[in-house]
Amino acid sequence: MAKKRRSLKAKSDKIGYLLISIVVAVIVAIAVFIVMHRGAEIDKESMCRSDGAFDRHIVILDMTDNYNAIQVQQIKHIINNIVSNLAVTEQLQLYFINNTMPSETKAELLLCNPGDGAGKSEIYSNPKLFKKRWNERFYSPLMAKIKALSGDYTSSTSPILETIQAVNNLAFPYVREGQHKYKITLISDMIQNSDELSFFKTSASSLAHFIDSPGYIKTRTDLDGVDIDIVVVRRDQFESLQSREYIDFWVEVLTSMSANVENIKLTDG
Repeated sequence: MAKKRRSLKAKSDKIGYLLISIVVAVIVAIAVFIVMHRGAEIDKESMCRSDGAFDRHIVILDMTDNYNAIQVQQIKHIINNIVSNLAVTEQLQLYFINNTMPSETKAELLLCNPGDGAGKSEIYSNPKLFKKRWNERFYSPLMAKIKALSGDYTSSTSPILETIQAVNNLAFPYVREGQHKYKITLISDMIQNSDELSFFKTSASSLAHFIDSPGYIKTRTDLDGVDIDIVVVRRDQFESLQSREYIDFWVEVLTSMSANVENIKLTDG
């Protein structure tokens, strides 16, 4: 009889410990939830959370040659679509590929979406004011830059790989957080032309060897956790450098850097 009572007591103790463990786990989960969702301080210039807890969408726009009217209109639609689909608190950054050294690359525009001011906001104390700043500091300047795309300009180089490497190190945190989105939309003719690799000097059949070259080691970057959309802008007289073989090269190279190439589209014009 005493043995049976000891057995029941031991069983009761186990149940008690289990209940205590469950209660502790629930309390910890609630505490984590509160910490993660409590209001965060907002940087007044970028309108981004100061704790860095937000999604990031990076637009890399090739400015090494001018665009025709149809291409300018398409690029405007593409970027407008990106802007209109940004989640609240999501960050949008704009970088150019131009004659600037990749090591000197910097964001042309950098802001987080404050939302439209509708309803309550736990993150923004004055969402209407932030929306006004969004229009003044980002949207209007962005549209002005897009309008200038039809201007007369050109560059002797097009360091696409080098710019991707620079932007990856500038725009994204070193350690990716699984709950956040990291995306690049690359708008370019995708005609690489730099000291490390030039499509003008490399045949399509030779591109497969680039991954084994010192140029690849120098320009590669870790794109793990990054989704990439590529918008290929057609160039008159250079269509041969935008063939399927060259596009496949880009998919192979970016995939070798652990990127997820989601979409590849070709513009009209």
